Amino acid sequence: MKLDRDNNETGKGKYALINMRKIEGDPRTPQELVAAILDHPEAVEFGTTGTEGEFFVIKLKDMYAQAGLHAYAVAAGRDGDLEYAGAIDRMAGRAGPDSPFCKRPD
Repeated sequence: MKLDRDNNETGKGKYALINMRKIEGDPRTPQELVAAILDHPEAVEFGTTGTEGEFFVIKLKDMYAQAGLHAYAVAAGRDGDLEYAGAIDRMAGRAGPDSPFCKRPD
């Protein structure tokens, strides 16, 4: 299996992220969100390889998500942020094999 961005000549990934902190208001419908993005296109991040905005999205239903989130929580705890570590660890408890939607990534 390859990452989507490695499966095409453009390097286009499967996802884009919307930084909701850069969006004014509280859009609740796709139409409202589109309008907000048009007003604030800088809110959209494409995760281009090698840039400051590069990212990797992990959905909780991904069968590998739980291990990754547990490791992240442990690292956050070692850094001293026990509240954040606990929140991530609780999320991990709903991920991967403990998600009712668990599946292999595609």
